[in-house]
Amino acid sequence: MPKISKEAAETRKNKIIQCAFEVFAESGYAQTTIDDIVNASGISKGGIYNYFKSKEEIFLEIAENRFEQRHRLIESFPKDMSNRDKIINYIHWTLIGLFEDKHQRMARFTFEFWSVLARNPNMSDKAKKRYHLFYDDLSKILKQGVDHGEFQEDIDIPSMVYIILSTMDGIGFTSCIMGIEITYEVVENYTDMILRKIEKED
Repeated sequence: MPKISKEAAETRKNKIIQCAFEVFAESGYAQTTIDDIVNASGISKGGIYNYFKSKEEIFLEIAENRFEQRHRLIESFPKDMSNRDKIINYIHWTLIGLFEDKHQRMARFTFEFWSVLARNPNMSDKAKKRYHLFYDDLSKILKQGVDHGEFQEDIDIPSMVYIILSTMDGIGFTSCIMGIEITYEVVENYTDMILRKIEKED
């Protein structure tokens, strides 16, 4: 590969990732080939292999980027934001994003990711890593809410994190895979349901 600047190399890599994401979201992992990614990106097969060893490596890189977005969201919350507002913002970012076409495609990619993992036991550690990353982020907010007197002291944090993560994924599946569109009323009712379960009564 001709020598190019670090910035140009990063731009080229990101183009491969974005184009591959579009192809995976549209066609699925099994049906996508490196040639499809070549055609979508306009980058030669050799050029792609300079950055990624395989289709699987590109696929996992896209998934990692998605998981990091959620993690960075929580890291970006101001220190003086209440834990109640952190939970609301986290839920709204995840669910209201489903109204946008880009986020719908990302949701479809996420479910394709789970499907691929189910058929490839050797990749299961990626799923566990994802769950534990989200678990740590959410459990930290809930624990801080308890410590600051915002949330009930007897919250079963592992159960609540499980419920929040699994139900939001379920809403995403219903909206983006089944085609039963999410509404703002669903988001507000879901948020209210979670808050009523964890907040202290006045």
